[in-house]
Amino acid sequence: MNDYPVLYPKWQPQLKAATNETDPTKRLQRILEVEAVLWRRLNRILGSRSHRAEVHAIEDAMDDLEALKRITSQSRAS
Repeated sequence: MNDYPVLYPKWQPQLKAATNETDPTKRLQRILEVEAVLWRRLNRILGSRSHRAEVHAIEDAMDDLEALKRITSQSRAS
């Protein structure tokens, strides 16, 4: 994750921490933690017209985390 402005402080710092973690075991734990935060936030704002951009950002973040989780799991297995 690049150094973009924090538009969603309820979850972007946790996402950045997960993507920047270098230890595979810690990274996997951070991914699981931020996924829980994202699901809670998504459940709160889903259906709200004023949060459409954040819903889209959360969906993108979840896709990125899923890919990172696969890569992390593969590197741990090696």
